[in-house]
Amino acid sequence: MSRKIVVVGWGPAAHRLVTGLLGTDAEVDVTVYAGEGAVAHDRSALPSTLARSRAGHEGHAAHEGHAAHEAPGARDRGDVAFDTTAAALPTPNDPRLDLRAGVRAVAVDRLHRLVHGSDQWVQPYDTLVLATGANPVLPPIRGLRTADGRDLLPGVHSAHNAADFHRLAEAAARGVHAVVIGGSSTGLAVAAALRISRGDDPLHVELVDQTPATPEITPTDAYLTLRRTGVIAYQDCRVRALESGSADALTAVTLADGHRLSCDLAVIACGTAPNTALAWTSGLAVARGIVVDDTLRSVSDPHIHALGACAEHRRSLSGRHETLLAQADVLAGRLSGLDPQRTYRGPVQRAANATSVVAEAEALLRAATA
Repeated sequence: MSRKIVVVGWGPAAHRLVTGLLGTDAEVDVTVYAGEGAVAHDRSALPSTLARSRAGHEGHAAHEGHAAHEAPGARDRGDVAFDTTAAALPTPNDPRLDLRAGVRAVAVDRLHRLVHGSDQWVQPYDTLVLATGANPVLPPIRGLRTADGRDLLPGVHSAHNAADFHRLAEAAARGVHAVVIGGSSTGLAVAAALRISRGDDPLHVELVDQTPATPEITPTDAYLTLRRTGVIAYQDCRVRALESGSADALTAVTLADGHRLSCDLAVIACGTAPNTALAWTSGLAVARGIVVDDTLRSVSDPHIHALGACAEHRRSLSGRHETLLAQADVLAGRLSGLDPQRTYRGPVQRAANATSVVAEAEALLRAATA
């Protein structure tokens, strides 16, 4: 009899796990709740797809004819051609997989081992895997949201999933001045990508480093590379407020020292926090993340596992790409029966040197000057 495995989430960790399970002859039926859509994306590669969106902009400019006599930013740039194919992960084609695109898991009945979905379907499971990832952190900045508090101020964007980057690409195609708030690895990559996203008509981009640089980033190298792309970077600064105009759209970013940066586009890239809402309401042990042991099993329930950015292993969190892939491989080996004794002991420690953040920014610079 096939073992029913339910996976909540469809990010890189879930994709790696499911691919590993279906790559064996294990008798499993895998159901995936893919709330963000049928296509999984490598989030670390999304900023580079933003940089590639310039092709659509340039093509549109050529189609419109010669606009050399117009002031910069005056012409209507139209719809940008934005393609996330480079960041997309291949969807497995296997009869053992039931991929529920656009459906979210809203509750877990641990007593009866049932998952309730947003489509009103109740799915039984033998093993449940939570790969819910992380949510973008929104800093306490005055004016960040609309007056009713329900949405971000028009002109303000997060940079987390493919939908965010699609909206950001459209906004950048029409924007004049962008401010990236946050010195995270995503913030550095997004700032560099925005700068070159329009090819010969570069967007004016400034970056405000809200948080201290993480130990694995060499600040001098990272910011030197960023500035070589033409991005103006402010380190050790904080944003006090966002200003809106008569149309309730973003007009400026005000720093803590009172300095005002006029802009019509702002990107929030202040890191992420584990998405533990489903685990919390299900009664699982949650500290900063979902607490798991060396088998990546919840310490509260032997039938539930967690991996990736939502999992807390040995009191540590890690959203690193290589870490979540390693966790997925361990869990795939255990659940498929190929390596039932395999355990996860933590990420491999690396020496602090030039990181992928710097390499990514340098790659974007080479693309801009090619």
